Amino acid sequence: MFIQKWEILKNAELYYDKGIAILRNLDDPESFASALFNAGDEYFNSKKYKKALDNFKEANEIFRNVDYTIGIAYCLGSIGMIYAEKGDHSLAEEKINESVGILEQLEDYVGISEYLTYMSDIYLEKNDSKTAIIYAELSLNLAQKNKLKQQIS
Repeated sequence: MFIQKWEILKNAELYYDKGIAILRNLDDPESFASALFNAGDEYFNSKKYKKALDNFKEANEIFRNVDYTIGIAYCLGSIGMIYAEKGDHSLAEEKINESVGILEQLEDYVGISEYLTYMSDIYLEKNDSKTAIIYAELSLNLAQKNKLKQQIS
């Protein structure tokens, strides 16, 4: 049986929503925030930016309350990606730069490389191809140095 992509996405969102509803009532803030973040990522990939942003913001607040630094960094970067997709370049840059600063301290090169690619996209949209190329090259060099195949591609 052939399953359409939209059916898979719809089912994923349904299961995330059910899981989040359960986790919301438990005393496990990191798992709850992680579920919110993962659902936000699913919504982002489905271009449901409002719902993704709501999830990322709520997850970020919880991660801050439990002092889970990497969760904070990824929420900030993802929030920045949404702002980039919506064309709000200044907010996108602010959030992504904040995220990259944290990820540098954590030496999380996958996240840094990913977010630098978004910075490149932002500068392309701003018609600043010179800066866009600088960010793209930074991302590629970091990915090559750390043998990050997905980011290299």
